[in-house]
Amino acid sequence: MSTYPGKILVVDDNELNRTLLRLQLQREGHQVETAEHGMAAIEMLRAKPFDIVLLDLLMPEMDGFQVLTVLQADSELRRIPVIVISALDEMESIVRCIEMGATDHLARPFSPVLLRARINASLSAKRLHDKEVEYIQQVRRITDAAAAIEAKRFDAASLDTVAAREDALGQLARVFTRMAREVEARERQLKQESQFKSALIGKITHELRSPFVSVGFTSQLIQRYAERNMIAEVRAEAGQLERQLAEGRQMIDSMIAYASLVSKLSTTHANPTDIGGLIRESLAPLQRIAETREIRLSTEIAEPLPLLSVDREQLGEAIHHLVHNAIKFNHAGGQVHLRCLTHDGQLTLTVEDNGPGIAPDKLTTIWDAFAQTGNNMQRGVDGLGLGLALVGCIIKAHRGKLLAHSTPGEGSTFGFRLAVG
Repeated sequence: MSTYPGKILVVDDNELNRTLLRLQLQREGHQVETAEHGMAAIEMLRAKPFDIVLLDLLMPEMDGFQVLTVLQADSELRRIPVIVISALDEMESIVRCIEMGATDHLARPFSPVLLRARINASLSAKRLHDKEVEYIQQVRRITDAAAAIEAKRFDAASLDTVAAREDALGQLARVFTRMAREVEARERQLKQESQFKSALIGKITHELRSPFVSVGFTSQLIQRYAERNMIAEVRAEAGQLERQLAEGRQMIDSMIAYASLVSKLSTTHANPTDIGGLIRESLAPLQRIAETREIRLSTEIAEPLPLLSVDREQLGEAIHHLVHNAIKFNHAGGQVHLRCLTHDGQLTLTVEDNGPGIAPDKLTTIWDAFAQTGNNMQRGVDGLGLGLALVGCIIKAHRGKLLAHSTPGEGSTFGFRLAVG
């Protein structure tokens, strides 16, 4: 058997020669196809890949010299090794074949052992050349990927075949792909942060104008009432002024609190956490709010829940805002139900309410900052459309999945899913 079995094309106008060569080469383990003249050989070479060509020189229609000329003119075909086998043993013919691109020359009659050695040498050289070409092509893929990153059109899948290599080039492709993904994620995060900052500045400008315009108007009224010695009116307006200032102060405190929480999301401090205990701790201050609004708050926790490696403070904030959002936008006599369970290696927490629900066109942006679907006069983190946005930031920081479903007039279900372990 051959050391390097390959796919060989035998080109000879003599049927007996073709048959003998084909049988001998097949015994060596090669795949062999035959052509009776040069034209047929060229067509076959252009139609399918071959590792080597055994070429007779003296043939009708197109002889071996003409075949060599065509092969050398083709950028793909010229890479195929050609061993010329011919009865012509003059040095001039041998030199001419080599000069025209033939890899080797054998004069008939030849030893089968010599033929085997020449074929194995040619196949070995071709395989090394093919590997070199493949290596250069894959290096070019990495340089093209670098240009694609600069042009912001990099596709990580473009380096999959290179990354599958087990050598240094494969390691380089894997490291390059990982770094490219990190750069892409960082750029996406910076873009989101920039958009958030712009939106926050715009929102602050808009939201703070309303209470402080009212403060200015109330101050003018107090001044006029004082000039006319209208004490009762001054006292009434003073009370109104106090409420307006309190409203503005609450808005400022809420936005500062939100900005502070968002800044902490860049780093999470994960520790094994009792999720059932965290839920009860997060709901404790909300129970009184629910009672005040005449809303029934219930839980369904499929304990024992596994310990989850999460940032306890951040996840507690997420649970708080999910439930507070459901309470705040529900109606008197409504219900809010928190459900938490594990299944197939996932922990799922949902908060369901029977409030007014959300229109489908707004459901897709519910996790965005400043997305408001309720009464815009309600202030605080949730009233400014920041509650669910904060939940979204926290769950994404924990590599979780956000859940949202709503039917207008029937209610909504919001939640998240985190991997266990």
